[in-house]
Amino acid sequence: MTNRSIEAGSRTGRQVVTRGLAAAVALVFVLGACSDDETDSDSGTSGDSQEETIDELTAEVEEQTQRADDAEEALLEIAEQFPIEVTASLDDFDVRGAYTMKLTEAYCDGLPSCGAGRPDIRVDIVDGSNGLEIKVPNVFTAGLFDINGTLFAVTDSDLIVEPCAGTPRVARVTTTIFADGVSVAADGSRTLTGLGASLLVSTDAIDACTAGVTFWAATLTPA
Repeated sequence: MTNRSIEAGSRTGRQVVTRGLAAAVALVFVLGACSDDETDSDSGTSGDSQEETIDELTAEVEEQTQRADDAEEALLEIAEQFPIEVTASLDDFDVRGAYTMKLTEAYCDGLPSCGAGRPDIRVDIVDGSNGLEIKVPNVFTAGLFDINGTLFAVTDSDLIVEPCAGTPRVARVTTTIFADGVSVAADGSRTLTGLGASLLVSTDAIDACTAGVTFWAATLTPA
């Protein structure tokens, strides 16, 4: 399929309309000339009719040309809006609220839970004493910090990885939250349509249990 710009396409369309109608006017001139040569006696009546036809076609050419010009101007206004720049930054959005987090295991090694599915969990993003916090009830609470519009949290928890022979295992949890979807309206306003996240959980070896690491991809849907 051949690609062409909006500007080139609109001008080509205008040229086709104008040339087509101009050709029709020229044809009337030619036919009129032939008619004058063959029927001189009717030149008065036929000449008036041909002049009216030529005037009508000329007016049509002018009307269609104006319509093509108007269409070209409208298309150029649309073309000026592209390309639209959309970033994954959360800086301009309010992400506070309750979410349902759906987890998908991307990598796991050294843990007995590897390969086991995890149920959806409740996540809250709230105002804390030092800024935004992410809370997973009965699992961990961590402060969120912003780097170039992406939110990060790092904390330790002994409620994520299973105990080893009855001994709790502390795991380091690194959470990343980013814009998963942004819609752009005709006026340029942007709306956040979803949040994406990743969780990296790692734990050291303890007693008879080896070190383990797991990486989860996640989506956060408003609850």
